[in-house]
Amino acid sequence: MSGDVEILTTLKILIIGESNVGKSSLLLRFTDDKFDPNLPSTIGVDFKTKTLNLDGNAVRLAIWDTAGMERFRTLSPSYYRGAQGAILVYDVTSRNTFSRLEAWLNELETYSTRTDVVKMLVGNKIDKVPAARTPSNFLF
Repeated sequence: MSGDVEILTTLKILIIGESNVGKSSLLLRFTDDKFDPNLPSTIGVDFKTKTLNLDGNAVRLAIWDTAGMERFRTLSPSYYRGAQGAILVYDVTSRNTFSRLEAWLNELETYSTRTDVVKMLVGNKIDKVPAARTPSNFLF
């Protein structure tokens, strides 16, 4: 989009989930249409914007990529504040990352300043699915 387009609104979207589920890769693919298999773990929070044309209106998405590591959880209240949407991400090859989604959802509900946050669930790393699909190692 050109730089002189009037932005109708800016929506704050969070990407949350356990460490190494591919949150940063999702963000990079969506905003820059790139993939880096050696992307380092996010420290704290990363932030990118993307402007979309929706029904003839320019809407800016401010997307916050949050670190999944426990040591960065003290930052949580500040980046949940004012979010209109959250993408909860898990790794389809890791049952633990799916099981931990409830904790992420609880954290979102605890720290969010809005009651109408739109939530989306994304199962990531479908390209990494083990050849032998067993209930213990595969979620789909």
